[in-house]
Amino acid sequence: MLESRSATYKMIRKDVPRDRQISIYPKPFKANSSPYLRNNFRKSVIDMCKMSYISCSLKICKAIFLGDMSVGKTSLVNRFCHEIFDHNYKSTIGVDFEIEKFDIMGVPFHLQIWDTAGQERFRSIASSYYRGADVIAVVFDLSNISSLYTVTQWLQDALGLLLK
Repeated sequence: MLESRSATYKMIRKDVPRDRQISIYPKPFKANSSPYLRNNFRKSVIDMCKMSYISCSLKICKAIFLGDMSVGKTSLVNRFCHEIFDHNYKSTIGVDFEIEKFDIMGVPFHLQIWDTAGQERFRSIASSYYRGADVIAVVFDLSNISSLYTVTQWLQDALGLLLK
C-alpha cells in the first residue's frame, strides 16, 4: 500500500517528527485513571485509514484555546509545540497560530492550534476565529479561582458561534 502513495504524501510524512507518528493505539499513563477502555482503534477507523484515497489526502483539525487572560493558554501551546516554557508573561494580541504535523496510522494529519487572547477588548475579534473549530480547549488557572468560574461562559460563547 505504501508504494502506491503519491509523492506529495511521502513529502508530507517525511516532515513529521517521530513522536508525532502514531501507528498503534496509545496506552494511558494509568489505566485506572482513563475513561477509555479500548486497547486499539475501532475497526472502522483502521479500515478507513487503509483506504488509499483517504490516506493520500491531507486531514486538518482546528483546535482553539480559550480562557481568561494570563491563565496559561500560550504556555500550554508553547509546551506542546516547542517543548519550552517561558516564565516571562507576554499577552496575546488577537490570536496566535501554530501547526503541528502528525501521521496517524499512515494518514497525514495537521493540527491547527489557535491561541486566542483572553482580554475583554479582544474577545469580539477572537470569536471570529472560532468558526470551523473541531476542538475547544477551555483553560483556567488553578491559582485564580475566578478563572474557573468563567469556563462555562467561554464554552457557551464558542459553542453558540459554532452551532449557528
